[in-house]
Amino acid sequence: MNDNRKRHLVVGAVIVALLSFSLHGCGESDVGKLKEALKEEKAKREKSSRKYKEALNKLAKARKRVEQQEALLLALGEKLEGEGRSLSEELSEFRMRKEEEGGGLEGPPKKAADKLIALANDFYDKGDYAAAIEVYTSATEMDTEDVDLYLGLGRSYIKAEEYNNAIPIYEKVVRMLGKHGSKEELRQAYNNLGWLYTKRNRYNEAELAYLRAIKADLDYPNTYYNLGLLYDLHLDDDLGAIEAYERHMALGGQKSNAVRKRLKEIRER
Repeated sequence: MNDNRKRHLVVGAVIVALLSFSLHGCGESDVGKLKEALKEEKAKREKSSRKYKEALNKLAKARKRVEQQEALLLALGEKLEGEGRSLSEELSEFRMRKEEEGGGLEGPPKKAADKLIALANDFYDKGDYAAAIEVYTSATEMDTEDVDLYLGLGRSYIKAEEYNNAIPIYEKVVRMLGKHGSKEELRQAYNNLGWLYTKRNRYNEAELAYLRAIKADLDYPNTYYNLGLLYDLHLDDDLGAIEAYERHMALGGQKSNAVRKRLKEIRER
C-alpha cells in the first residue's frame, strides 16, 4: 500500500471517528482532540506536497540547464564551423596549451576565449542573459585577465537580477583595474558596485564605492544621483543628500527635474 493510500485511510478513519463521537454525544475535549488530529494530518499532507513541488522544480531547473548547455555548445560549434574549425579541435588545442608551461596569452586558449566572449556578447545583445552568463563563465576558465570579460559577466548578472552573484564579479573588476584602469571603467565599475551593495542593504560599503567612483571621475552625474539617494533614503544624511543632488544638477544630470523637487521636500521638512 503506497503512502498516499495510507494517508487517505488515516484521514477517513479520523473523520468517521469524529462523526461517531458526535452522534453519541462525546465531550468537547474529545472533539477538540479529533480536530487537532485532523489539523496535524493536514499539515503532514501539505509538507509532503511542498517537498514534491520542490523536487519537481529542481528537476525542471536541471532540465533547463542541460537544454541551455546543449544550445550553447551547438551555437559555438556552428560558429567555429563557419570559421573552418571544429569544437573538438578547439578543445583539444586548449588542453594541450594548458599542459605547457609559460605559454603566452596569444595561444589557442586566448583565441578560444575570444570566440566565447563574442558568442556571449551576442547572447547579451539578444537579451538571453542566462545563456550569456553560461558562456562568459566558460570563458573565465580560459582567460582570467580580460576585464571586459568580467564586465560582461557582471552586467549579465545584473540584467538577470542575480545581484549576489554580480557583487563578487564587480569586486574582482575593481581589483583588476586597480590604479591603471581608465576613469570611465573605474567610475562605472564602482558605481555599479555601489548600486549592488545598496540593493543588498550594505549601505556603508555602497557609500565607499560611490566615493571611489567620484574620485575616479569627478564629473559623472549618475554617481552623485545614486549617492544622493543613498544619503536621502538609507543613511538619514540630509546634508550629504543635498550636496550630492546639487552636484548632479550642476553637471546637467538626467534626473535634475526629479532632484530639484526632492531638494525642495528635504529643505521643507
